[in-house]
Amino acid sequence: MTDSGEGRPTAASAKLFDFPAGARPRTNLPATSTRVVGREAVVDQLLRQVAHARLITVVGPGGIGKTTVALAVAERADEDFPDGVWFVDIAPLRDASRVPHAIAAATGLAVHSANVLGALCRSLRHGRALLVLDNCEHLVTAVAACVEELLRETSGVRILATSRCALQLDGELEHRLEGLASPPRSAALTAALALTFPAVRLFVDRAGDRLDSFVFGDDDATTVAGICRSLDGIALAIELAAMRVDVFGVKDLQKQLDGRLSVLAGRRAGHERHRTLAATLDWSYGLLGPDEARLLRAVSVFGGGFRIEGAAAVDATTAEVAAPLLAELASKSLLSIEVGIAAGNETSSDADADAGIAVAAGNVYRLLDTTRVYGAEKLEEAGEEPATRLRHAQYVCDTLERAAAEWGRQLSRDWGDTYGPYLDDLRAALAWTDAEPGHHALMIRLTTAGTLLWNHFSLTDESRIHLSQGIARLAGERAARAARAARAARVAGMGAGTAIGTDDDAASPVEMHLQFALAGAILYTRGIKPEARQAISRALEISERLGDTDFRLRCLRLIGTLELFFGENDTALGTLETFLTIARVEDPSALAEGETHLAVGETFVGRLTDARRRMERVCAQSSQDFNDARFARFQYSNSVNMLVVLCHAQWLTGQVDAAARTAAKILVYGRQSTHELSLSIGLAWNSLVYFWIGRDDECARHAAMLDELVERHGIVTWRPIATFCRGAVAARRDSAGNDGGDDRNGIAAMRQAIDECRQIGHMARLPFYIAMLAEALGRRARFPEAEAAIHEAEALAFGQNEQWCLPEIRRIHAGLLSAQGRSGDAEVMLMRALDLSVAIGALSWELRAACDLARLWRTRSRGAEALRLLRAVLDRFSEGLGTRDHAAAAQLLAELQTGEAPRPEDA
Repeated sequence: MTDSGEGRPTAASAKLFDFPAGARPRTNLPATSTRVVGREAVVDQLLRQVAHARLITVVGPGGIGKTTVALAVAERADEDFPDGVWFVDIAPLRDASRVPHAIAAATGLAVHSANVLGALCRSLRHGRALLVLDNCEHLVTAVAACVEELLRETSGVRILATSRCALQLDGELEHRLEGLASPPRSAALTAALALTFPAVRLFVDRAGDRLDSFVFGDDDATTVAGICRSLDGIALAIELAAMRVDVFGVKDLQKQLDGRLSVLAGRRAGHERHRTLAATLDWSYGLLGPDEARLLRAVSVFGGGFRIEGAAAVDATTAEVAAPLLAELASKSLLSIEVGIAAGNETSSDADADAGIAVAAGNVYRLLDTTRVYGAEKLEEAGEEPATRLRHAQYVCDTLERAAAEWGRQLSRDWGDTYGPYLDDLRAALAWTDAEPGHHALMIRLTTAGTLLWNHFSLTDESRIHLSQGIARLAGERAARAARAARAARVAGMGAGTAIGTDDDAASPVEMHLQFALAGAILYTRGIKPEARQAISRALEISERLGDTDFRLRCLRLIGTLELFFGENDTALGTLETFLTIARVEDPSALAEGETHLAVGETFVGRLTDARRRMERVCAQSSQDFNDARFARFQYSNSVNMLVVLCHAQWLTGQVDAAARTAAKILVYGRQSTHELSLSIGLAWNSLVYFWIGRDDECARHAAMLDELVERHGIVTWRPIATFCRGAVAARRDSAGNDGGDDRNGIAAMRQAIDECRQIGHMARLPFYIAMLAEALGRRARFPEAEAAIHEAEALAFGQNEQWCLPEIRRIHAGLLSAQGRSGDAEVMLMRALDLSVAIGALSWELRAACDLARLWRTRSRGAEALRLLRAVLDRFSEGLGTRDHAAAAQLLAELQTGEAPRPEDA
């Protein structure tokens, strides 16, 4: 089956994570067997223009072949756009605000922020990409606004749009697509001459598809030419007519069409092609049997592709009945068939197989946009729309509830490939049920069923919006039930409060799912806000009342995460110990997740050796979870999380080379996860490790990648770390006299990061960030500011029990004291730093403190003591000999051994 190009797949939104970062596909153009007939010159012209013009809009009436032309141009232009050629079908959208989301999904961009268009512009800002925006006419204002912003904020993006009207933007190149040329009236027309006209070639090509025995001869030339002229060269109308040649033959086909089109005589001005196509569709529709016509109406509710099971569901029939009807509709050019595109894991019965239904093979049916609109109009005229929309919503809900059940049994990527195509239908079903007061209960079910899908594709902000709406509707439903119960109680003569609500109302599994998902969505898009803590506390309360172990563990882990983020480390350790106690007895599969987060808490409170050993054991016992059945069960990959915790513990305890190797593995794993939240965690923790190691270029590179990821996807939780590392590297480079340093801007960036941490409630590591700011201020002799900062850092570290960084805070404080001539106080502070480093096993901090103390002692003629101190610490290192800290210590040791005089900076 071929098509005339009106409406194409939205498969891009279905497969956002097929490939690891850096290896994702460069295009999502749909595979099509459509033969382009008569448009070769137009395609060549547009191909030349798209290389230079920023915006081209192919304009023409429905069915004229705009999509076919645009796809042909895009396929041939693929090599000219190294950052991708992306097809975006606007036709399924009904909400203008979803236009940026559709484009983002097509390009493979998962966005976690509310400002999707801004993230989209940033992701495309420096690239050279072609966006094909198809079927824009019904949302032309929204599309135009989106296109205008994209063109303003990017330099290498080109846009090829199709629409029944222009976008009316400055610089737009409008290409009006005319009907296919037909032969003029001539008594001497031969078949050979007629075939030089593209309209006739299209008719003959499609008639041959329909009827193998069809032979186009001289006797048919005049008749076929007349048919093509009467259809105004509209590609879809010609196809529809040609597909009936087996029923009527050429001569009778012309008579059929003449009768249908005669009503247009004398009224062919303005939008005559629209009326021609409408009349052709009416004629083709009128020839359908009642079952075929009903099915065509029913499947118009699908925004994109659908399979036999879906068609049967919305038509209230069986797959055995639907299969031959779909085949007939496809053979008459009213449907297109795509083979091998995943659109849902719809099981086939033996009867399906007997009927030749190749469900497992992947056949996907799709209405052309013009036909879908026509079918929807007929659905409304027949009074069938409410019932069909309801069946569609129920079908989507049932499918996604099945998806939730299969989530624990299917490989993660397979699961995403299977159910990703339902995103558009989920959005449509949610919009319809939300607008129908009688179906809010179904809307709540749909929202619950969609949470796994949104999380899988990192559609965090979209999920936050729907989850908030679902919880509000749930509260409304509960209030309505309570009101009904109160009325019933009054009628029965009972007290006013007798039947207000039930235990089931107060402990709804649905609300538990929604509140849990909402807490995570708020955390990563808005920060550690009170609303997130309220939502997760409510979800935990319900899970405990219901005795739901799985959700109780999920809630406890997320609560522990929130507490760690908020600097409530001791409380978090208690929460995570509770998690492990439950998991050991009731769900051992969750132990690795709990131990990983417990190790985070152990690291923060200074139990560094315990944390490292715990993570060495957990990592040794665990395998990659990217394809595990329940990947991201706790919202992100634990394979990445395990490594980042291990990496930090390794560096802090002096296993510097091991930490560097782990950091390299983290980046590989983060990319392999194809999950933005997981990758962002890896980049954030790695940036800090590379800063500690002294590999400033790697720190800056990871911070830049994190910055880009944060900007593209709106993961606000990690944004301050990218800003801080960028500033810290700039400040350190300037202090060392390196090219590219900028201490003033570095200090400003660090201040910005610290302020943003406070704003979003990300208090973890904040004492360390403030101490680094104090050190940078001290280097510029801004001692009052530096002193205030270091005292704040120390007080906050005590308040949050962040022992892990307290030795470094004290070392920095000693440096400030020494710079102000208070060497005695500096020595006391360095001794305290050394003592605490030893107590918590922070060998890397110990080396830094030992170096500073050795330098101080050397200035006070205590070189022998300095030598013994530094040698004792260095001897405990078995690796990391090439790092900045170790090199500085080794040089100082050599100077002490030779009795070299102190340097001025040591004083």
